[in-house]
Amino acid sequence: MPLAYSIRNIFQETRELGVSRSIARVAWEFKVRSGALALRGAPQAVGNWNITPGDLPFGDPEAVRASMVGRVAPDRIPDLRAKAMAAVRGRIHCFGRREADFGDPPDWHVQPFSGKHWPLVHWSRVLRQAEMADDVKLTWEIGRFPHAYYLARAAAFEPELAPQLAASLLGQVRDFRAGNPFGKGVHWTSSQEVSIRLWAWLFAASAFAALGCPVPDLARDVFEGAVHVARHMEYAQHAVYNNHLLSEALCLYIAGTLLPDAPEASRWRALGSSILTEQARSQVYPDGGYIQNSHNYHRFAMQVYLLARMFAVQRGSVPGEWLAAMERSLDFLWGHQNPGDGRLPNYGANDGALPLVLTTCDHGDFRSTLQALSLATRNERLYPPGPWDEEAAWLLGSECLEAPLKPAERVSISFSHSGYHVLRGLHAGTLAAFRCGNVLDRFSQIDMLHLDVWWRGHNVLVDPGTYLYNGPEIWHRHFSRTESHNTVQVDGWDQMLPYRKFKCLHWTKARLLRFQDSSDWAICEGEHYGYQRHPGRCIHRRTVLFVKDEFWVVVDRVTGFGNHRIRLHWLGGDFPYRQGLDGQASLELQTPDGPFHVGIFDAAGRRLQGDVIAGRSEPPRGWLSRYYAEKVPVPSLAVEVSERLPLIFVSILGPHIPSFSVSGSLWSVALDDRTVAFDLSLDGTFQFRHLTA
Repeated sequence: MPLAYSIRNIFQETRELGVSRSIARVAWEFKVRSGALALRGAPQAVGNWNITPGDLPFGDPEAVRASMVGRVAPDRIPDLRAKAMAAVRGRIHCFGRREADFGDPPDWHVQPFSGKHWPLVHWSRVLRQAEMADDVKLTWEIGRFPHAYYLARAAAFEPELAPQLAASLLGQVRDFRAGNPFGKGVHWTSSQEVSIRLWAWLFAASAFAALGCPVPDLARDVFEGAVHVARHMEYAQHAVYNNHLLSEALCLYIAGTLLPDAPEASRWRALGSSILTEQARSQVYPDGGYIQNSHNYHRFAMQVYLLARMFAVQRGSVPGEWLAAMERSLDFLWGHQNPGDGRLPNYGANDGALPLVLTTCDHGDFRSTLQALSLATRNERLYPPGPWDEEAAWLLGSECLEAPLKPAERVSISFSHSGYHVLRGLHAGTLAAFRCGNVLDRFSQIDMLHLDVWWRGHNVLVDPGTYLYNGPEIWHRHFSRTESHNTVQVDGWDQMLPYRKFKCLHWTKARLLRFQDSSDWAICEGEHYGYQRHPGRCIHRRTVLFVKDEFWVVVDRVTGFGNHRIRLHWLGGDFPYRQGLDGQASLELQTPDGPFHVGIFDAAGRRLQGDVIAGRSEPPRGWLSRYYAEKVPVPSLAVEVSERLPLIFVSILGPHIPSFSVSGSLWSVALDDRTVAFDLSLDGTFQFRHLTA
């Protein structure tokens, strides 16, 4: 890489991150690489503390079991029991999806799918020996103890299993302590991992103690965890000020609450509370969007605040900023949700993180956390009784499930500050989610003007997801960058410059031009300027016309100077499919409710040539990852044209490709028993004319 190019990128990174954060990051790297962090040993406890079950404000397991009768489907309890019994044997249900065998007793340092091991050295040196193992998250998952929730909840629903499951947990906690002494090994490399592990242990200890079973004394673990977090919190404060910082703040807040006689207890509690309050204002945007541009991490953050609220209620009051951030988030996430299965678009980084595993619902179903948020902030239920009530019962008390049912209306809505816009149809499961707004922080995929489409409850045009963070670079690059999203790419460039694994430079600037909603149609239009730093100074503008309740017309215009290679991409959902004949740019998805078509045309109405590829590895194309470390082949439709600008693509999406006529710039499209007319012009304007029966 040329020196001048590297220097420019360093200056750009400093400008975007800020001078103080850049200096703090450099200082942190120096401490890690110099070995200075390894000089501090394990803390010496100066008291004989104890955490009693009464200190833990989780719901009573018997009350939870009673409240969930009739709400959890009969087949879900045996499945919960099976996950718990597998965990006894070291087979852990990871990322809410797949089982991994860590052995019996568990091998805490193994990457379960490759068999490689992380070394038992000081935490600051472990990840620098990355060639010894693969994706660290695959090992971290057992260290988070997600199975503690399966063990404790299975015991709550089937109390006769409690002694066996409690004994298993107690044995695994003791074994983990022995195999992971303070500050050594991969499970101490991230303070967030320490925090998540402690929450799992505290929850399980609370449930098993209430069921009359022996539980580990966790006072020493909480103390050491808080010491570790407090020593190294500067990294999260200055470099990863996202869910990591929230997790660490909550760890300190809980430790200060549970160990009031510890020397640092009051400072921990005050610091944790103040950070949670400050971050509630900065991480949750005014319109409810989240700093990481990820629905999965947004849910993670809300579980942090739900848990913090639970301990704050025990102390007497909940900061208003926490509740306000929770309520803003509730409206934002609800606005994007498909009601049939509780899913949201697969936006942003999705590593399967779910710190509180308190539901039998699928990992992608957000109803559990949204129900808990609604009850915590409004004392109202969004959903009728169902398995999604369990999370609220554990965190708020089962009596909360008697609150009135008041589902919010699902309407088209624009979250203009964070740059997310949703066009809703008459059918609750028909919607389009459009990404258009300035990238406000470094936590983002490179996906501006991406469009997700749900038709009759089916996610027919999808965001590809994440797959792996630390696997082969070719896969990380593919899933995070522009080429795999439903948007336009110019000359093979990305809209932002991928600079580090979790950082981009030249944050995309974008502008929403129009958002209109009526009873029969809706329009959302915007443009972004991510390609203006390249030759030609290209601008991509996208107009989405939604003719309710079945059709979308998407017009993409690229303006600029000179000849350019323009690529339009649509990624289909996980359905059987057919592609157009003779290289035509069309795709037909066979959904359970019938076919859904995508066709791509030029400005004169001529069908373009394109290709459909699913599941290609070299180079990657046509993949969907809804669960971490899992990908499935799906159809990828792409059109690529090299022409002098301006250039227009017209995509028509719906149950069939309708007939249409084009006269100059005027389009007339026959949609079943209606006709929609609009005007395209090369100067970039889209004029909606009329919709007639």
